[in-house]
Amino acid sequence: MGAAMWSFTLDEDDLVIPEGPVGTEENLRIALETLIIPFGTQAESVEIYLREWRKMWQQFGPDYILGTSSAAARRVGPGVVEIEDLYGQFETCKMSVREFESALESMIAFLEEC
Repeated sequence: MGAAMWSFTLDEDDLVIPEGPVGTEENLRIALETLIIPFGTQAESVEIYLREWRKMWQQFGPDYILGTSSAAARRVGPGVVEIEDLYGQFETCKMSVREFESALESMIAFLEEC
């Protein structure tokens, strides 16, 4: 669960599609995709989410949840995020905080270039 680079593309409907590093399980890719769907193509929305995510860590420590309308990310420890499904689209899965935040930062960069 180290920090690895995620990349992003837009599909024909302008949905942002994440692609994990080599070896990423499809369930994790779907989990991240489901979490980010509500952001659309708005880099500012992702920036706000990431800022709040980091602020909550400083205020509350581990075991907080910051969700979107489609999935929830729970910080279950200092270095682990659990992405929880709200509508039966994927199995709850874990990734490192560093990889999670790096993926969001990469999404911001991608959207700013679109």
